[in-house]
Amino acid sequence: MPLPQQQWTHRIPNPLLQAEQYNVDEMATLVDEQRAIFNPNQAAAFDAILESVTNNQGHLFFIHAASGCGKTFLCNTIAAEVRRRSQIALCVASSGIAALLLDGGRIFHSCFKISLSIHEDSMAGLRRNSYMFPVFQQTKVIIWDEVPVQHKYDIDAVNQYLRDLLEVSDYLYLIALELTYYIE
Repeated sequence: MPLPQQQWTHRIPNPLLQAEQYNVDEMATLVDEQRAIFNPNQAAAFDAILESVTNNQGHLFFIHAASGCGKTFLCNTIAAEVRRRSQIALCVASSGIAALLLDGGRIFHSCFKISLSIHEDSMAGLRRNSYMFPVFQQTKVIIWDEVPVQHKYDIDAVNQYLRDLLEVSDYLYLIALELTYYIE
């Protein structure tokens, strides 16, 4: 095939970046309705996480509770609050079912382009010229459901990719403040 005579990529809008554009009024209504029925632990976790997001603190939070205690409800409300501010909240999960429960959720393997056969030197397969690159550059928070079931190398591969992308020298998850919120 002949090579293109013009550079067309700048004329084609990024569909992944466009998918992250939400109706701010709908997000505000959703957040207001959901925050009104938070229990005290959900409210405390929500406030701490949004403080970290607002102040670009980069903290790592682990939400732990039994099934049916409102973890996904909390995560969806956090994502809606970030989107209410016209920012990007990237929701990923370790399984398809969990991804379906998150608003705008994706399976982390497809989002980060990580092989199913993971090893110590595995890397995320995303490139700077991909549609996903500008999405990661503008992401304010990543909500990763079911992360404890992931292999350490999956987390390391994502961490390495984000370090390279954001040009951070230290491990993001090691320098992060680890807080555990128990939702009952």
